[in-house]
Amino acid sequence: MAGNQGRHRIVRRTKIATALLGLSIAVGGLVVSTTTGDSGKAAADEADKSQFVDIAKVRPNVDKPEPGENASTGSFTVDCGKNENGHFNPDNFIAQPGIRNGAQHLHDYVGNLSTNADSNNDSLLGAGTTCENGDESAYFWPVVRIDTEEEGEDQQGRNQGSRNNQNQAQLDEPNADNELAGNDGEIQRPAVVDITFKGNAKEKVKEMPKFLRILYGDAKVTANGPANARESWTCTGFENRVIKQYPICPGGSDVKRVHTFPSCLAGNNIDSENHRDHIKYPDGNGECANGLTAVPELTISLTYRIPRDVQANGRYKVDSFPEEDHNPFSDHDDFANVMSNQIMDRLVDCVNEGRKCRE
Repeated sequence: MAGNQGRHRIVRRTKIATALLGLSIAVGGLVVSTTTGDSGKAAADEADKSQFVDIAKVRPNVDKPEPGENASTGSFTVDCGKNENGHFNPDNFIAQPGIRNGAQHLHDYVGNLSTNADSNNDSLLGAGTTCENGDESAYFWPVVRIDTEEEGEDQQGRNQGSRNNQNQAQLDEPNADNELAGNDGEIQRPAVVDITFKGNAKEKVKEMPKFLRILYGDAKVTANGPANARESWTCTGFENRVIKQYPICPGGSDVKRVHTFPSCLAGNNIDSENHRDHIKYPDGNGECANGLTAVPELTISLTYRIPRDVQANGRYKVDSFPEEDHNPFSDHDDFANVMSNQIMDRLVDCVNEGRKCRE
């Protein structure tokens, strides 16, 4: 195992400098940015405040299928840290391979240490990892940011927000590469990153093939429609309801994103032309369609300690493609399996035997 495997590297905390990219112009309280090479197009910095919903007013809407007699009921959780080493880039080697800034928004990475636009099976294997058990898989999602506070805001509120965030930290180096057109502000490191694989409600799971790629959600839901988009947002203590808007959480509750990936695989295919046809979701009863086989179901849960006033004032947002304008329904996640055969065997045995394992 490489010397940096199993250890979460930590860099010093600083605030992201929002003025690093182009010219920012305040217009009636709305901030817009233009950048060279962007044909003068302006992109709004702030999320749409109408997209923020009080989670306490949402009815429970999460239904879990009843497990059958052959269900695989265990779980396998991998500790890969919270991106303490500040691994960010605006690439996506699954959806836009070989294209730098192909995502046009910043991704937060844990697991594989080498992940960028040029990643391939050979480069990922043996590159090292932040995961404690040596799992070299790549796990990545768009960052969440807090809008820079307006001049003249109440200083006491700023101090309280600082105290609330002191244990989770705004990230990291003031790197111009972290500031993108329409995607700026203070990057929020998740307070909790939970990566858990579960089974299937109706059958035992088989091993994921190495280098399997899986997408969650749709980063371009406005253009593509809602077919592949998923409701991702909730609050701690309210996980029985998920919404496509940003939640406003009650006191003592934190903002949470829950990303559950499809888990019914066609053969041993590791990808497909649209990155979706090779793997599908089970039906409402938890069954895989004919011709598909259950593999471990990955859920990545991300918890953020965002101050209540920031939530209520609509000042946090997820990075997105420019045309999405921080649409919370465009939230998404990506996974590439680079586990060793030994780790995958332990995962499958744990899930199929109904045990709860953590590594």
